[in-house]
Amino acid sequence: MNRALFRAMFKQYRKKVAAISTGIILYEGLLTWVYPVIAKNPAVTQVAESMPSTVKTVFGISENARIDTFEAFISGQFFARIWVMLMALYGIQTANAVLAKMVDDGSLAFLLSTPVSRSEILATQTVVLMSTTAILVAATILGLYFGTFCSRIKINYARYFRLGLLGVAFFSLIEIYSLFFSAWFVEEERALAYASGLTLAFYGLDIVGGLSSKLSWLKNFSLFQWFQLQEVLEGTIDPTWTIIGLSVASALLWYLTKKLFETQDLAI
Repeated sequence: MNRALFRAMFKQYRKKVAAISTGIILYEGLLTWVYPVIAKNPAVTQVAESMPSTVKTVFGISENARIDTFEAFISGQFFARIWVMLMALYGIQTANAVLAKMVDDGSLAFLLSTPVSRSEILATQTVVLMSTTAILVAATILGLYFGTFCSRIKINYARYFRLGLLGVAFFSLIEIYSLFFSAWFVEEERALAYASGLTLAFYGLDIVGGLSSKLSWLKNFSLFQWFQLQEVLEGTIDPTWTIIGLSVASALLWYLTKKLFETQDLAI
């Protein structure tokens, strides 16, 4: 990794990360503020229990999951849909910007004219991606800790910490395959289209697979099947092996990306 490049790239994205983190924390604060009022209203629970399983799927709530807990509330209102897509889109756009876009605007040519190897550039950009993602995930979890503390909502802190680790592993994999497309096509628009299209396809398969038992097999082809948020928060599943599997997949894909990038004929 090149430290000078890392400092320059991190400085470029720190305001964006700060803005996204602030928005996440404020939204979490709103949710934790209104939850005690909602939880005291029995009519809300009755409405939630009467929701068809297909509607629960759309909101990111598992068919057999509980709906009378804070974990179900925060998953349905934030984690399962809004947070997942926000983080995925950030990772895709940033991965595209730190590689394919740099080829298009000529900034990569400047870097390669210095004594910095391609593998060193790729490693540095990967660290920038993962570190900013880790900051966003940390801001999400810490913001929720603070919000629940202020609203006197009891949660299992360890489970939310494990969710944070799962989030870093999951979003890192999305960023790595986005980097792979950037290294493969070295065109900003094509790399962005393929990375976004693949992510949306995974997302669509996960939703459609949950709408009917006849279509449940579609979930097997979705990356999002490994990101079971509510189950992790409620302690019904242990994400340890999922985190390890996602991390290994990211490492292998990064190695392929490195080999591809080192041999790619760049038009610079």
